[in-house]
Amino acid sequence: MKKTFFLILSGIGAMTLSAQQETLFDDFTSFGAFGGPMVEISSINGEIGADVGGGGALVLDDFFIGGYGMGTDHPDMTLRQEVGGEIQDVNYNIRFKHGGMWFGYTPKQYKMGHLYSSLKVGWGHAQLLNDDFDTSKDRIFVLTPEVGAEVNLTSWFKLGFTAGYRWVNGISRLPTLNDSDFSSPTGVITFRFGGFGDSWEWD
Repeated sequence: MKKTFFLILSGIGAMTLSAQQETLFDDFTSFGAFGGPMVEISSINGEIGADVGGGGALVLDDFFIGGYGMGTDHPDMTLRQEVGGEIQDVNYNIRFKHGGMWFGYTPKQYKMGHLYSSLKVGWGHAQLLNDDFDTSKDRIFVLTPEVGAEVNLTSWFKLGFTAGYRWVNGISRLPTLNDSDFSSPTGVITFRFGGFGDSWEWD
């Protein structure tokens, strides 16, 4: 009986030693991480300006996944409204901020120049601001695909130039404005600093 029990334990032990543990990252051969600022040129209410922000992500081979945040309050607009019993022109700044998930695909990034593409999926708010008057906030959903080229300036610094389109949904309470006033073609400069998997390899 003891001999049979010992043989069973030995068999289980041999099977355990020979089995290999599977993990989520088995199919990836390299990994890294990066962070950095970005500048997005676009149009809000017909006025061209820059949204400034930043992001960071985990690099898995040719892909990356992370998060971003950006915004601006530079564009302005004028509304005619009653102030002190009189109809006056009141100037407002347009605040537009959003952030969320950031996905990317950069094949052959070991080459000095290579393809760069990404997709930002974010949430945020838009509001009209004035020193004396504020309007209600609109909660928004923002989807921004982009594609272009990236240059390796050093082993730890990459500079990307892309074109894309920012699609905005949720504008409903801002006077005279709607989704189309915030949706716009975009041109983006992305600075990425970090390790990109060139020398970080899994065993």
